[in-house]
Amino acid sequence: MTKWFNTNYHYMVPEFVKGQQFRLDWTQLLDEVDEALALGHQVKPVLLGPVTYLWLGKVKGEPFDRLSLLKDILPVYKQVLSELGKRGIQWVQIDEPALVLELPQDWLDAFKPAYDALTGQVKLLLTTYFEGVASNLKTITALPVQGLHVDLVHGKDDVAELHKRLPADWLLSAGLINGRNVWRADLTEKYAQIKDIVGKRELWVAHLVPCCTARSI
Repeated sequence: MTKWFNTNYHYMVPEFVKGQQFRLDWTQLLDEVDEALALGHQVKPVLLGPVTYLWLGKVKGEPFDRLSLLKDILPVYKQVLSELGKRGIQWVQIDEPALVLELPQDWLDAFKPAYDALTGQVKLLLTTYFEGVASNLKTITALPVQGLHVDLVHGKDDVAELHKRLPADWLLSAGLINGRNVWRADLTEKYAQIKDIVGKRELWVAHLVPCCTARSI
């Protein structure tokens, strides 16, 4: 196990072998979506994105480039998104926190074909956190997604500059609230960060990570 970025949460590191095969055999997500929909809730499922998933994993056994597995895992993601689309899900949050890192160029280049393959099933909210996205914004804005979430607690992105550079029809989810502590947010201060773009594009206000523990509530 290792730490999830800069948090105290840990995760089991995925292990990949050469010729790794992927298939959908864990349907708890779909079961929980069905349950929530039956109760009348509006649901935004969350998936860890395929590029970050491979980036966080490690090779077991014979050495190989784990990025070569991207073409093999994408059909499973497409299957999940298709099932969510059949259920009437409008938005899926797809987390790619690797996009705040200094990635090798071949990994950055992998995002476009990956998301070309995933587009069209549901609206995708590309989600980053724990740092800013300015250094990789060129890669991000080329992706066929419908929205971007940015961490405005730890990241230093300028909201006006993001608004200027993002496609006009993209939703911007602003991670203004630090849900990892117990302190009340200064709403006047938070509003000042986004006031210049209010009314100029579709805008959501969220925690720094949209699914993080809301200790601030």
